[in-house]
Amino acid sequence: MVHATNTDLTPLADALRDVFMSARRRFTGSEQDKSVIALLAQLTAAGPLRAADLAERACLDPSTVSRHLGSLEGDGYVDRTPDPDDGRATLLQVTSAGERFLAEVREQRIAVLSDAVSEWSDKDIATLTRLNRRLAKDLEQL
Repeated sequence: MVHATNTDLTPLADALRDVFMSARRRFTGSEQDKSVIALLAQLTAAGPLRAADLAERACLDPSTVSRHLGSLEGDGYVDRTPDPDDGRATLLQVTSAGERFLAEVREQRIAVLSDAVSEWSDKDIATLTRLNRRLAKDLEQL
């Protein structure tokens, strides 16, 4: 495989892993809670979706998504409606309770990030934000 850069990207890969792992440790909730939150966020961003499409977007096995959807539906965070394009299928959508729950989680995570970057300049925060968005966009285009 040919790379567009001669730079060793191992430190970048390691730094991204470290950020991801540190954030997961600092964010509250069990691993299952974190998976459910990730699914809810995906559904909020892309919704309404079929369960199979949600599994694909989240890069999870459909059986895992199905199990988590049971929890989300039971908590009243997600509901199902008939798919207008296919009467045999249903679409998942986030409820207002799900939106409130996700907003609370986001506020908690922003508080953690705020503490982590409290000594950073506004310029450094803006630069990191810009570069993260660029990296996410470039990864999506692969």
